[in-house]
Amino acid sequence: MSLPQSLPRVLTTEEIVPAMQRIINEYDTIRALILEGITPTTATFSNVMLPLVQVENSVQGELGMIYMLQYGSPSLATQSAFDEARTLYLRASALWAADEKFFKLLQAAKEKPDFQTLDGESKHLLEKELLEYKHAGLGILGHAELEEYQKSQMEISDLERKFQQNLAREAGGLCFSLEELNGVPEDELAKWNNSPGEEELISENHQQIKKFVPFANGGTLAVLTYAHSPETRKKMFLADNSKLKENKPLFEEIIKRRARQAQFLKYTTHAEFRIERRMAKVTSWVKGFLSQLQTTLCPYGRCEIAVLQNRRLEDLRASGQYSDHRGKLGFPPWEKRYYEQLVQREFEIDQLKISEFFPLERTATNMLAIFASLLGLRFDSIPAERLTEDVIWHDTVRGFSVWDTKDDCFVGYLYFDLLWRENKYRGNQSVNIQCGYLRPDGSRQYPLTILMCSFPTPTPTSCALLKHHQVVTLFHEMGHGIHDLLARTKYIRFHGYRLPPDFGEMPSIMLENWCWMKDVLEELSCHYTTLDENYLADWQKQHPSEPNPPTKIPEGLVENLIKHRYFNRGLYHLYQLSISIFDLQIHSLSTDKEIADLDVQNMWYDLREEIEGMDFSECRDGFAFGTFTHLTAGYDVCYYAYLCCTAMAQDLFLSVFAHDPHNRDTWDKYRRGILEYGGREQNLLGMLEDFLERPPNMNSLVEGIARAQSQS
Repeated sequence: MSLPQSLPRVLTTEEIVPAMQRIINEYDTIRALILEGITPTTATFSNVMLPLVQVENSVQGELGMIYMLQYGSPSLATQSAFDEARTLYLRASALWAADEKFFKLLQAAKEKPDFQTLDGESKHLLEKELLEYKHAGLGILGHAELEEYQKSQMEISDLERKFQQNLAREAGGLCFSLEELNGVPEDELAKWNNSPGEEELISENHQQIKKFVPFANGGTLAVLTYAHSPETRKKMFLADNSKLKENKPLFEEIIKRRARQAQFLKYTTHAEFRIERRMAKVTSWVKGFLSQLQTTLCPYGRCEIAVLQNRRLEDLRASGQYSDHRGKLGFPPWEKRYYEQLVQREFEIDQLKISEFFPLERTATNMLAIFASLLGLRFDSIPAERLTEDVIWHDTVRGFSVWDTKDDCFVGYLYFDLLWRENKYRGNQSVNIQCGYLRPDGSRQYPLTILMCSFPTPTPTSCALLKHHQVVTLFHEMGHGIHDLLARTKYIRFHGYRLPPDFGEMPSIMLENWCWMKDVLEELSCHYTTLDENYLADWQKQHPSEPNPPTKIPEGLVENLIKHRYFNRGLYHLYQLSISIFDLQIHSLSTDKEIADLDVQNMWYDLREEIEGMDFSECRDGFAFGTFTHLTAGYDVCYYAYLCCTAMAQDLFLSVFAHDPHNRDTWDKYRRGILEYGGREQNLLGMLEDFLERPPNMNSLVEGIARAQSQS
């Protein structure tokens, strides 16, 4: 198979720092040439901004590869090399952003009459570049102040790196006996190692064996969901809640420094500083949106907690641990997953049985077929012999070339890197290596994007299986990847989902609706025993009196899943709401006293208790905020994006797609009218309004939950 664009080579550890030095040198060279030959009088977009962005376009692929390795490389040495390279790039970026002469050239270019004749994307590019200089202090700070500001920015970046590094390398867990783990599925138990020194006990007393259950790789989730013992669930939750204590001082220092930096630039708060980069533009809009959501959503969350609490009280009364005269009993957070699972079983929704029909690799491949059908694409698997060790960073990575079926044109490359492993990024995300852009000769550079996830690893006798909520997550991240592949922009600055997150999450969240459609779930499903005869043989041993499982997910399971789609959805969104308000509050410190008195620990647990309605009294000495990656990885003053985009996505789905979700004409309009634009439009909300032919309904998130609860 001939590939239309060569696969990029993965840099070795030794190549990372020299590559970064080469990239920095290219920027330095072009900037020096521009400064040497151009004055404010002669400055235009074409001779100042365009040469700079052409270098930005050309080096982005190698830069993207370097940054990808921080998430995907299993080698700590490679990650250390990235840290060194990142420091070099941040220092160089700080010098560029402090270059007053270049800033004045950009200002002069914007004031020229020909600026008004530029296309919208080029205008947006220059204005975005000027905002970068403004946020670096140009036009606001004097020379000495600029140096101080840039030095502090570097220190904040270093603190953020340490926070993320601690999170990626966390390897804690707890030891439990098999009796304490009663209820946890055998497949989960098989993934966990015996505690050191336990092997010799196997022949003496099987029940005395202890398993080491890691917090990561699905360990905490499995215990909280399935362990019958409330003491085991509580112990696991509190231990997980108390991990990464070392991130607390880092986090508080980051927040305090951000506040001081914003004030240094004459902003009242860090929130006001950051909101200029968001779709919302003003914090008052965000505060109003979140306040209204709290008012309308909290009552539904309280109803959902009451359902779980009633089921829990049945258990407590049956075991003699509770009587009505003892007074009001709070609902602790470590009981949420377990009682959700029990109530779902009463709805005849068995998540373990459902997961058997969603083996990770096959489900991901089936998803590609759905996207191909909806968007007129073709995904061709890249043969394993092409995915040599010089073009992939781990042997579990798979690759696809992507084509437009309408004219058989090449679209780009998509990689899968789906399984958890040591030292890998712990979340699920879409990571771009190469953006698409228009080369100076008019030809196009095509994108390469990765689904980089950390789904739990396979058991010894099975493949990796996805719970339904993980299927939704995979669909969401693949939505980002598709957005990245389909964008058609001139500049990498706006490629794909390189746009404000409070709009950029919307397309992927909108696609989550397809995970609740009967035909889509059936098309995605495939019982894992059909993939390998050894899987089937092992399943038959475990179910000796049962017929072989069906190939596709049974209709009854799907119907029950869809019927109870909104079960506990209020609590899910209230969790997002509590973090969104926490994000906004910690970044709204406006006085020296507020900065000095910052106590993120109390604020975190106060908000979660107030908004989610659970009893966090025994958790308040924990550090759960220290495990939360978003707010130190670019999502500061932006966690509200998930709620904002969910509202827009729900409205978009219901008004455009719901009546005919597989209509190719509608999908083509959506592809051309939203996805291909990437981030090149300045007025993103206006773009959505044009598509909908009206303003979006920001209350649609709650309306869906309200309808579901009124019908139950």
